[in-house]
Amino acid sequence: MNQSFPKDYFRLKGVKAEKVVHELATKTFFIDWCFLNPKFPNGKELCDLLVIFDEIVIIWQIKDLKLDKDGKYNKAEVDKNLRQIAGARRQLFDLKTPIRLQNARRNEEILDSSKIKQIFLISVLLGEGEDFFSFIDEIKNNKVHVFTRDFTQIVLNELDTVSDFIDYLKAKELFIDTEKSLVIIGGEEEFLAFYLMNDRSFERLNKADHIMIQDGSWEHLQNKPEYKVKRKEDKISYGWDSIINRAHEGSEKYELVARELARPNRFQRRYLSKVFFEAHVFAHKDEEHDLLRRIMPADDITYCFLFQDDPEPRDKRKAMLAAICWIARGKYQKNKKVLGIATEMKIRPTCSYDFVLMDLPTWTQENQKNIEQLQKDTGIFVNPIVGYAHEDEYPKVN
Repeated sequence: MNQSFPKDYFRLKGVKAEKVVHELATKTFFIDWCFLNPKFPNGKELCDLLVIFDEIVIIWQIKDLKLDKDGKYNKAEVDKNLRQIAGARRQLFDLKTPIRLQNARRNEEILDSSKIKQIFLISVLLGEGEDFFSFIDEIKNNKVHVFTRDFTQIVLNELDTVSDFIDYLKAKELFIDTEKSLVIIGGEEEFLAFYLMNDRSFERLNKADHIMIQDGSWEHLQNKPEYKVKRKEDKISYGWDSIINRAHEGSEKYELVARELARPNRFQRRYLSKVFFEAHVFAHKDEEHDLLRRIMPADDITYCFLFQDDPEPRDKRKAMLAAICWIARGKYQKNKKVLGIATEMKIRPTCSYDFVLMDLPTWTQENQKNIEQLQKDTGIFVNPIVGYAHEDEYPKVN
């Protein structure tokens, strides 16, 4: 008996598949940097999903495929997906074809491909998984990461920051370049588990010529007590994600601010969230002062937190935040960037945010003289109380 389908069945099925990946991607990369179905000036689509963050581009092509009677995908359909990805890369970076970009938060703009320094290609096959699979392919000298439906969900939930996700793709490509013999029994999540259990690296495999990764590695990782504690400890880090999503409310140059907020990986966001939240709780309980300031230098950026209630329009709070960031730039001169976040002292169901992003590659003697005078006039961070804290990504379990 022949089965009949609605006229747009296969097209709609493809749209649904794209939507699934887009929803997962926006959780990891945020709506600011995800562009669904970007188009050429003539209206033709470049690819299914384009993720652009700073100098990084990820080109996604998505297919919803069924297995044939032999348990295999139709090779022609798989190859077509690869050709489409290679074609999109060529249009962007060889032919320099202008592409219109727009999403729910960004105004329409044209991609400037000359600023892109890292390019990653991902083919997502959302049908039932094959028993044997190729988790990376190559077309026209370009590596293409091949994700199954299950692995797409796993990796975008496990490596759910730009830094974590890109670091995995880079490590995977470096390993592939070694041309070692690799057999994975199970899905790519087994390979991901090895990466996570070995300090986010495949270097342990360098001495081996033939490698077999057994089924069960991913399940073993999830059952480790240290991993369970890590997941529990990471919950607070999503408070930082919520601040990223609020950046467009508190700054005219919100995308630059949001981008700096989104650079830290999940572990770094956990630590930032703890510092921010603990300071906010301290400010909330403080009935004596009208503001609380915190300054936290990191590897290449200094963070400033301000908690201040301002009964007037927030000009006073914004000015105070700018002053704190200016002083912080002089106190920690190795960090050329300073990122400031301000909100109310009292913890409320809804609160407002202000942001300052300062990027000063050069710090002059005149700058230093000015902040010393500002400190003398305001008393800001003249005699700061210095504290130290330590955080393990995988806390030890007693």
